[in-house]
Amino acid sequence: MPSSEVIAAILQAGRQAAAQGQFERAISLFRRVQEGYPTAPERSVATMLLAQTLERRRDIASALNEYRRLVAEFPQSPQAVLARAKIADLERQLPVARPPGMQLLGMYVEPEGLASLDEREFNRVRQSGTNTVVVGIARNRTFSAGRAKGAPPEQSAAGVYFKTHWAPVLQDRLAAAVGAGHQQSLQIWAALSVRRMEWVDPALKWVDWRYDPGTRRLDPADTLDLLHPALPDYLVGLITDLAATGIDGLLLLADPPSAANEGFSPHALRRYEREVGQALDPRMLWLRQGQDQTFTYAPEFWRWVGWKQREQTKVLDGVMGAVRASYPALKVAVEVHPETITNPQQALASYAEELLDLRRYQYDYIAVAGLLSPDSVAVKAAEIVRGDRLVLLVDPGENKSGKPPTLPPGTGLIYKEKAGAAPLTKQGR
Repeated sequence: MPSSEVIAAILQAGRQAAAQGQFERAISLFRRVQEGYPTAPERSVATMLLAQTLERRRDIASALNEYRRLVAEFPQSPQAVLARAKIADLERQLPVARPPGMQLLGMYVEPEGLASLDEREFNRVRQSGTNTVVVGIARNRTFSAGRAKGAPPEQSAAGVYFKTHWAPVLQDRLAAAVGAGHQQSLQIWAALSVRRMEWVDPALKWVDWRYDPGTRRLDPADTLDLLHPALPDYLVGLITDLAATGIDGLLLLADPPSAANEGFSPHALRRYEREVGQALDPRMLWLRQGQDQTFTYAPEFWRWVGWKQREQTKVLDGVMGAVRASYPALKVAVEVHPETITNPQQALASYAEELLDLRRYQYDYIAVAGLLSPDSVAVKAAEIVRGDRLVLLVDPGENKSGKPPTLPPGTGLIYKEKAGAAPLTKQGR
């Protein structure tokens, strides 16, 4: 018989065996095509059937290897499209090694460092005891001096580093980094600010509004208004595409925070009046006090800022709920400033953050920025949010011993270097 007919008969026998639950026989038949006919065009079909059978047998690691082989050897085949989706799904099911007593131990990599996250680098990271890598996946506009003397500053483009139709794609790097990290049993998280996305068209008028107590004027800010009715749908689309890369988690960055004098968009003011029952005049929220006429907050300010914090938190919770409908395994951490623990009133006024309220929502982790010292502060944070939901974001330069500090049981630790510091990757750190 011609080889094509022989192969067709073998594949049909394998399908019948798999349908009857005879997985070992089916696997043997599919491997026979894979190994016995190295030039046959049917090998991509055989590899797909082999991977699917291994998956049904719950041999996830072996199924992943076959799906990866399919993508590597037959990238243009119809089967490779399905294989890419299956890889992201199955990689989440792999067990992730964690140091005893520590939920997360990881490092933060800026977007510029994505290119350095290859298989060799991930292997070095894993050997160091790290189980999580958090990567920045968006870049906002930056300015540098013009090449010619006296030339105007040159502006870099803003965009993201993953495949999406919701933002300009600078480079599609994230999915490859996720795959390489998962092969080393590392969790890969993405970090994103939902208030600073400078690629959003200003014509959409999604910007927040800022009040200047000195001039008593309202002016557009350079951040996005979380209470704009169109922004949540945009965030759902963008973050859903981000989750499709296979990331294990998402860190919602606290930079830039919603400052005390921000949040006064027309949408927010109308919503406040409708829900609270009275109009809000920003001019009445700041009072001059003392001989130096310094500004202080009026009593109504605290009612306003508490409402703003709750409404913005509800918006983000709704966005993440919609994303998790498609990606239920996705972990989510929300970053807050240390003042949420050391000075809650200041954190509420300056950043619209309230730790006691945040813990009511279905975030997997609450990440506290900055090195928390002394240890009693970390202990207090763990008591408020529960230790296994707490992640500390600390500067590695502050840890002189090179060993993870003593933390409450279950607390996670992510090393995030300060701006301008030597990068964590490929530095032997």
